[in-house]
Amino acid sequence: MENKIEKISYDPRMELLKNYGATVELDNLSENAYIVKFPFEDAMTTIRIVLKDYSGADLVITNMTTLPDSQKNSGFGSKSIESVLSWAQENNLKDIRAVQVQTPSENFWIKNGFKKSDEPNPTNDFVYVG
Repeated sequence: MENKIEKISYDPRMELLKNYGATVELDNLSENAYIVKFPFEDAMTTIRIVLKDYSGADLVITNMTTLPDSQKNSGFGSKSIESVLSWAQENNLKDIRAVQVQTPSENFWIKNGFKKSDEPNPTNDFVYVG
């Protein structure tokens, strides 16, 4: 039986995120999924993204966090998302979504150019509108 992890390939566009100060790792649990980390002096913002998911979106943001908790609301998340969005634009990734957005995070996504997807929207997804 062939190992699924061996089938997962690294998209060369991901290397370009390093130009924004990010480190990138394959998320071996899913095809086309990556863990992108943006280090700051006293914090780290980590974003999990998927390229071309089952919905047909070009880029899906599935998880995002800044640690330690004491550094949340310091602008690191917005800086990181801005970098990901700039990289996406350079790579012609147009359909960008944040999925399963928690209610307390909705204003963050709106502030960063996203809007709540049209209903029905059972997973509370947001779409980037610029």
